[in-house]
Amino acid sequence: MPILEVKNIRKSFGGTEVLRDISFSLEKGQALSIIGSSGSGKTTLLRCLNFLERPDEGTISVGGKVIFDAADPATQQEREVRRKRLHFGLVFQSFNLFPQYTALENVILARELLAQEQPDYKHNKKLIRAQIEAEAQMLLDKMGLAERMGNYPHQLSGGQQQRVAIARALALKPDILCFDEPTSALDPELTGEVLRVIKSLADQNTTMIIVTHEMAFARDVADQVIFMDEGVIVEQGDARTVIEHPSQERTRQFLSGYTQNGAQL
Repeated sequence: MPILEVKNIRKSFGGTEVLRDISFSLEKGQALSIIGSSGSGKTTLLRCLNFLERPDEGTISVGGKVIFDAADPATQQEREVRRKRLHFGLVFQSFNLFPQYTALENVILARELLAQEQPDYKHNKKLIRAQIEAEAQMLLDKMGLAERMGNYPHQLSGGQQQRVAIARALALKPDILCFDEPTSALDPELTGEVLRVIKSLADQNTTMIIVTHEMAFARDVADQVIFMDEGVIVEQGDARTVIEHPSQERTRQFLSGYTQNGAQL
């Protein structure tokens, strides 16, 4: 059974249809990369999965359970949406760290807010916070930031800030970790360090969806690739096959731009 099933998702803004009949599935432990030109609908799709946008039509299922159905208002109640959002950890393009908090505090914050909603929090506050902090420290150590936990965002490089953002998303223990162009705000020399972290997560069978323009990375790290154009899925399949031997002319035209610019695929 797939961990994620997306069926017939449509989304419009005003009179512009941004997503048109999007359907795909993802198995637990797989990495899916979504590629396509700017404006193709990739980011909107991630925002719909994370309920930052509400699809106009379609369903989203996690672990065989429908968690969103555009035709069923009961699946769209705000308190339910907040809870369902926890299925998807989202790493944004632009870090989105709180500048007044240290790296460690940024990772701890969301977990602690969730813990405060538990009935036993007041009675076990010290123990729960100690556990959350220990897990946050472990995640930052995993990100290679053991010696930067007390630093504020302005004291970190862009690559380090993005690794803090990844640790923060992982701290919520999502079923699926989503990345929206995680290297687009980074200088080229910092891109590699973030891509290495994502590759290590893929090697550990972390279930992921990665929107990226890094074609070689998508080919070598993802299990599946989806190519989107003008709000539709044009082609999807095995990552190496889609990127090296695309079957659709629109996919070939998109990928040819990377080879013409000297990118090695």
